[in-house]
Amino acid sequence: MPSDSFWITGTSRSGKTTRLVEQFCQWSRTVKPLSPNFPRRQSKLQRMAGQKIPAILVLAANGDNRLDLADRIAEATSGQHSFHSTTPLGFFEDEVVLFWPLLIRSLDLRAQFPLRLRPETEQELAAMLWRSELDSGILGQAGVGTERMVRRTLDLFQLAAQSGTPAEEIPIILEDGFSDDNTPASLWAVMGELLAKWRDWCLARGLLTYGIICELYWRYLLQEPTYQQHLAERYQAVLADDVDEYPAISRRLFEFLLDRGAAGAFTYNPEGGIRLGLGADPEYLADLQLRCVVENLNQPTGLASEIGDVVVDLAVNAFIFYPSNHHLPTSVRSLQTTSRSDLLRKTAETVVELVHSKAAQPEEIAVIAPGLDAIARYSLIEIFTSRNILVESLNDQRPLSSSPTVRALLTLLALVYPGLGRLVRRDDAAEMLVVLTQRSARGEDGEDYALREDGQITSSLSPAPPLPISRAPQCF
Repeated sequence: MPSDSFWITGTSRSGKTTRLVEQFCQWSRTVKPLSPNFPRRQSKLQRMAGQKIPAILVLAANGDNRLDLADRIAEATSGQHSFHSTTPLGFFEDEVVLFWPLLIRSLDLRAQFPLRLRPETEQELAAMLWRSELDSGILGQAGVGTERMVRRTLDLFQLAAQSGTPAEEIPIILEDGFSDDNTPASLWAVMGELLAKWRDWCLARGLLTYGIICELYWRYLLQEPTYQQHLAERYQAVLADDVDEYPAISRRLFEFLLDRGAAGAFTYNPEGGIRLGLGADPEYLADLQLRCVVENLNQPTGLASEIGDVVVDLAVNAFIFYPSNHHLPTSVRSLQTTSRSDLLRKTAETVVELVHSKAAQPEEIAVIAPGLDAIARYSLIEIFTSRNILVESLNDQRPLSSSPTVRALLTLLALVYPGLGRLVRRDDAAEMLVVLTQRSARGEDGEDYALREDGQITSSLSPAPPLPISRAPQCF
């Protein structure tokens, strides 16, 4: 395995991930491929327990990117080389759980299997543990509710753990940062004491949160000689995509692997850092490039090279009338109307014209609108479908109550449980009866009638009626 490490920097869609996959393919040629008799589907414990086959650690910023990166690597290598794909927080959690016996021994904990707490459960248990302080007002700020105060305190612990800051220094940092604030300094000391109490309470019961996992990893597990030996033997290389979104303690992991002779390849977006303030530390991670061969992929690509500066100028100086102060490139067409409805209709007509003239295919067109509500989405979809243009709505998030079946079950529950009948409206009861008893019926004319998911009745001989505006689903 080559010892050179690479730092691949570039803006969005500059080819960083593609270059990362190419580097994996180059390194995989120096690694013994999987034998035909080797099971390709290893369990998580087997993959992480130090297999003799040299492994490559592949990290992505989030779960969606991880799946995409893993698929691209598997396709590029035809699935012939093993690698461990995960996210930074997922890696920390897996390592803490797998090497929990080492933590039990070093921290003198009770021997029991750890249990991960969801953020909602974490907040509820912390509020119960801190009930006396919350009721007395010791843990409280003016204008901040109890639940928000608990969440804010827990988030401070998580941010400190992800940045590699000892929990004992949280009160000192808060006092220095809010020295000009009217909040009494005693509040920060109380926060520190309660966080220490919360951490000890969880560890005594084997309960893990994101904050506790991160602190256990960088402060204890990564310093454990036995773990260091296993970690160095398991991975010969590490590939990390979009490290500008990684927590600061990820750098300690990378530096440890590089110090032990592992090769590294990292992609970094100098204009990224979308998780800055939410656990990511782009500037701290950027210092890794001093140990790598830097590759700059900041080549203009796509529309950004053509209209990027103009769009940014428009966003920053929104009060400037666009056509009179900028010259649009020939590839950009500006649509201006006096009303929102006219703009939606004109936009849809422009798309229809492109498709019917064969200038573009429907799958090559994306309609992006900030704050697109349900009515606007419905209007665009109706115009496109009426012109025989198929539409797929991306990230269409709707509450469960928008489904007639769910509403019917909720109404039924209100009738079953005592004391809830007053919450049921007449229309809800009628809808419940229709949904639960007449899912399909045959009319006198021989047509098959069925109830759609949006509550409308459709037949087999006539097209589905349009969804009324009053029944349009609401998006949040």
